Amino acid sequence: MGKWSIPIDRLAESAKGDIETVTRKVTLDLFARVVQRSPVDTGRFKGNWNVNFGAPDTSTTEVAHASRGDAEARKALSLPVGGTVYLTNSLPYAHRLEYGWSKQAPQGMVRLTVQEYAEAIQKALASR
Repeated sequence: MGKWSIPIDRLAESAKGDIETVTRKVTLDLFARVVQRSPVDTGRFKGNWNVNFGAPDTSTTEVAHASRGDAEARKALSLPVGGTVYLTNSLPYAHRLEYGWSKQAPQGMVRLTVQEYAEAIQKALASR
């Protein structure tokens, strides 16, 4: 799947010294949106989202447990701020799902969520 990144250093002034909290909230919100938008047949795809700091986690699991993806997204709350956090799904059909292979998510998951970045920032700033 393609990668995307969004610089968050410009949040510093808006966050008024609370950049870590805002960054964690935005990351959790965005990751959760991707996972929640994931199409479910057996649950394997949704359960194969991985969160990792510093490098992508390319592992996969055969277990079809959709709630695992939600738990992975919540890991964003405990990761350090100031580096790169990766949300990956390394199943061979992940790219096809992102680009319309599933009728459950014809617009993809990641592409839609990236468009909502500004909304996620405003939500995080408002909830401090």
